[in-house]
Amino acid sequence: MIAPARRMAFEVLSRIDRGGTFSDEALNSPALLALDRRDRSLVAEIVYGTLRSLAELNHVLKGASSIAWDGVEPGIKTLLQMSLYQLWRLDRIPHHAVVNDAVGLAKRVGNSRGAAGFVNGVLRSLSRTRPWCNEDFDRRLPEWVAASLPEWLWYRWASRYGSQAAAEYAKSLCEKPTCAYWCRAPGERNDGECGDSIPSDVVPGAQVSQSSTRGSGIWVQDEASQLIPHLFGPCAGWRVWDACACPGGKTALLISGTGRSGAVASSDRSKGRVRRMSQMLRDFYGERPSVLVADASVSPPFRVEFDAVLADVPCSGLGTLRRNPEIKWKFKPEQLLSIQSQQAAILASVAKAVRPKGLLLYSTCSTEPEENELVVDAFLARNPAFRLVRPAHPPGIDRWLDHRGLLRTFPDTRLWDGFFAALMIRNS
Repeated sequence: MIAPARRMAFEVLSRIDRGGTFSDEALNSPALLALDRRDRSLVAEIVYGTLRSLAELNHVLKGASSIAWDGVEPGIKTLLQMSLYQLWRLDRIPHHAVVNDAVGLAKRVGNSRGAAGFVNGVLRSLSRTRPWCNEDFDRRLPEWVAASLPEWLWYRWASRYGSQAAAEYAKSLCEKPTCAYWCRAPGERNDGECGDSIPSDVVPGAQVSQSSTRGSGIWVQDEASQLIPHLFGPCAGWRVWDACACPGGKTALLISGTGRSGAVASSDRSKGRVRRMSQMLRDFYGERPSVLVADASVSPPFRVEFDAVLADVPCSGLGTLRRNPEIKWKFKPEQLLSIQSQQAAILASVAKAVRPKGLLLYSTCSTEPEENELVVDAFLARNPAFRLVRPAHPPGIDRWLDHRGLLRTFPDTRLWDGFFAALMIRNS
């Protein structure tokens, strides 16, 4: 009988490999939550560990495979990767249990008749030889493999930060992220499983924990993501548009900030995502939110102007590699320019909805200049009615701002996501 945790880990990794989900979403699915806590923890360890270490795992597997690694079918690759991670990195799991379960799964998912025998041979050989224990193993690894990055991203970061800093940065992305959340009302908390949370020293109202948390009255949201709406400062009574709002965390914070005397409109172009966001906001606040389906890259669907507009635009997600490590293996550098074009169109469009002396906030969860400074600078060059302003809120924000007032929350400095933000004001 195949262990439920290993079976579930394989299913999750297969879905991620097919592009059907992100790891943080898959690991909060109803099927996973139905497992007991110990099995859930093992699934998360196998999934995240495999994805974070994929370059090293593939390097070893290529050397052990009797056939060309590129010719191995995707399901068997996934099975070998997650099994090698357990043999290599998880000391408490018996090797025979890993190999037996892998062979059992291979019989179910392999398309070729010899799939199970191939898996058995590779894993038993690696269990016996343990090449990662050789004295010169680490020294002989290519730099990008040791950093567990795709080659293109390694050279991009190494040229920007230097090899040593890039290696340290990449290593930091393999650490487990903290869990952050905020409460619907001050002092309210019903998190069930989380008893070690402490207040954030950066984000007002945020709580940070080393363990997972959930419950009524709580919105789980990365600390850096929570920070973005606070850059507007006090906004009670404001009229605000969250133009790329899904999954809804920033909208929820804006609703709390604007209060009963304000109004928040939130939109996104996906009907399904807007439907889910609307339900989450309704469950959280107990009232119907103002949400709509709209493409932010075309003319704003409003007849009014707003005191503030937030454009947290679609991006590569390269700032979220600690939480979604699969992105580094799936994203291709040639995609940056097409994403940049979409981001520029959104920023130019939503800017039309900002009133004179109103604020425009552009943000991404990316570390790459093509999606950040270059988009903002091009927008400002074409729109002289807008200029950068240095955020004054929340207290202590200066630590995360550069000389121009641009925000960067690089994840090597703290166990949060890497966000970029630029706050702009429309001249009167």
